[in-house]
Amino acid sequence: MAISPEDVPSTLSAAAQAAPAWQAAGATVRFVISEPAAELTLDPRGNLTDAEPTHVFRISQADLDDLTAGRRTFLRTVTSRRVAAHGPVMQTFAVGQALTTFALQH
Repeated sequence: MAISPEDVPSTLSAAAQAAPAWQAAGATVRFVISEPAAELTLDPRGNLTDAEPTHVFRISQADLDDLTAGRRTFLRTVTSRRVAAHGPVMQTFAVGQALTTFALQH
């Protein structure tokens, strides 16, 4: 079952707050999610914020679900062009690896 567009921000925020890898990545990330459309920015603690992001991730909800469910690695998602990520490269991979540790509640 997909996450409704209204629930995407709170669901990702809760998952980030529960993921030590997210805090370790130390990035402020704007997510631009398609299918369904949602846009949000998370700070290094996983809180929703209006702060200027250090990274921008453009990804479909289905690909985000695949990442967080372990059906696809971040590297495979990037190389297959299923995500567009902008920001410092090494930190981008830390954020991507953190996403694979999220437990999204549908």
